[in-house]
Amino acid sequence: MTQEENRAFARKAESLTKPVDITAISFLGDFNKYLPKSVQKSIMEKGSRAVSYMGFIVDPYCFFLAYEITDTAKAKAMLSPGYELAETALFEGDKKVPTAIVSSFSVRTSVFAGMRVECYLIARNARTGLMSWIIADYETNTTSHDPKNGFCGYTCDPALFAVTPYGEVLAEARNAKNGNRFSVRADIKGGPMRALDRELWIEGNLSIDYGGKLLDPDSKPFGLVFDPYLMKEARQVPLDRVTVEENALLSDIINGAAPRTAAVFPYSQHFVILQNPGPDPVRDEQGLLAQAARFANDRNFKTMQGSDITKPLFRGMLASALVNLGIIAFLLWKLLG
Repeated sequence: MTQEENRAFARKAESLTKPVDITAISFLGDFNKYLPKSVQKSIMEKGSRAVSYMGFIVDPYCFFLAYEITDTAKAKAMLSPGYELAETALFEGDKKVPTAIVSSFSVRTSVFAGMRVECYLIARNARTGLMSWIIADYETNTTSHDPKNGFCGYTCDPALFAVTPYGEVLAEARNAKNGNRFSVRADIKGGPMRALDRELWIEGNLSIDYGGKLLDPDSKPFGLVFDPYLMKEARQVPLDRVTVEENALLSDIINGAAPRTAAVFPYSQHFVILQNPGPDPVRDEQGLLAQAARFANDRNFKTMQGSDITKPLFRGMLASALVNLGIIAFLLWKLLG
């Protein structure tokens, strides 16, 4: 994309993430988590058919730690059939090895906003040949959904992602129920901007799926739509400026205290998730550019709006109130008549 095209794409992606809508949709999500999983699945499928695009915006400074997998047999067992571990590296020219990645970031989407710590295995889809990011676990302080667990609320407390005026990233997530613990700080002021591995960052984000603790037979790969220029480069953070105070994530397959590489994105990342990708998903950079252009030029699509939830709720509450008033009036008439 040109700079002007990127600007237009960013504005349109931002238009999909309105706080007034996020609040209402998150409110409904708290109710949905009490529904049977089959009902939750039906709600998601109907919503995906009605709404074409979901905005997904990662605010600065998204932070990545890459680890070499120490037990490939256990890692392979965390993948669903049809995937195999892939060797990769965050930056172009670095040695490629079987890799797991832990990312911490603040995010705004069409349905929730908050912080997340996500764990990935990097694999290859045997059917499509695409490099794939496999989400194996996550912690969050806001509403979320995944195929295995359905709707859920916050998973961790404390939950923190912040950048201090001293140029430090602070990331923390602790889940008392499952033992997940993550506490990292990093000085992001220095370090060079380096070219990213394009297969990992562009191709890999066209094929995202679930595995590990989130492994579910009903999960389907999905892809992100974005400007490939977004993945041109990132800042490499020297490991002597990274302090891993605690990392119990993916402890069966990595040494959480010994990351191999660290990276930070010092700018916003604008993504769009296709709700209905169709039978022929995007497979390369040219297809990605074409899909991004279609999104930018599309004017006739429904967005996720809080009013779709609040209006029916208000009508239901009003109808209930009128019925109750009618019953009270009838009882008073009988009592006083």
